Amino acid sequence: MMEANYFFIDGSALMAQVRQLQRAQPVFRNRRLCARSFVDFQMRSLTDLHAGSYKRATFYFANGDDANVNEYLVIPDHNTPGIIRDLHFKFCGHKLKKSAEFDKFVEDNVPLKFQSRFSKSEKGIDIEMCCDALRLASAARLERLFILTNDGDFIPLCRTIKEFGTNISIIHLSNANPPNSELLREADSYDVVPDAMLNHMFLPLPAEPELPFDDAQNEAELNDAVQTDQIPQSEKPDAEPSDLGSVADPSVEEG
Repeated sequence: MMEANYFFIDGSALMAQVRQLQRAQPVFRNRRLCARSFVDFQMRSLTDLHAGSYKRATFYFANGDDANVNEYLVIPDHNTPGIIRDLHFKFCGHKLKKSAEFDKFVEDNVPLKFQSRFSKSEKGIDIEMCCDALRLASAARLERLFILTNDGDFIPLCRTIKEFGTNISIIHLSNANPPNSELLREADSYDVVPDAMLNHMFLPLPAEPELPFDDAQNEAELNDAVQTDQIPQSEKPDAEPSDLGSVADPSVEEG
C-alpha cells in the first residue's frame, strides 16, 4: 500500500515555538532545532498513528526569510549523501517588510492568548499549504496529515480534507506555546514533544572558525600593541639643566 501520511510544518509557527521555548527554558538559548531530528522523533513516537511510515515531510518558509530560519533551525546539507530522507524545505510566498521586528514585539509584549489576533508577518505560506493538502486529499493520496501550526486560518482546511477521509493530527514542539483550542477541536489527535526528548533535538550554535596560525599570531601581536601604553619618545636629546642660579642678577647692587 502506498504511503499516504504527510507532515506539513508551518515554518513561522515552528520558529515562534522555538523562541517561546528558549524564553521558558534558558537551557535552549543559543541552540538551534535540528529539523531532521524533529521529524525522526515523530516517526519513533507516533507509530500508532502512522504505522512507522510517511511519504514526505515539508517545511514551509517565506521567501527572503533565510536569515531567520538559520538563526533558529538546522537545515540538512542537501549536498551530503545520506542526509536527506524524504524532507522538503519549501520557500514560497514572501515575508512582509520589517515583519521580524513586529513578530518579536508581539511575542515580547502581547499575552499569548491574544497573539493570534495580530496581523500576519508573511503572505502566501498558508495558501501554499492548503493547496498542497487539498490536491493530495482530493486525489485520495492523503490518509493522515500531521500539521504543525497554531493558526486558526487552517480550520476550514481541516474541515474540508476530513470530508475526503483524511485524518488530522496537530503536533507541537513544546508546552511553552499554548495550543489554539478551536483548531484542536477539528483535529483527530494532538501531541507535543516531551521535555525529556527536546534536548536531543537542539544543537549548539556553530563555533566561530579559528584563524590560521599566522593570522592568529598577527592578531595577537596587534592586540598587544594596542593594549600596551606606548608613549612616543622625542628624537631630540634632553637639554642639560640650566645653571641660571649661578648667574648674578645685574639689577641687584653689590653691598
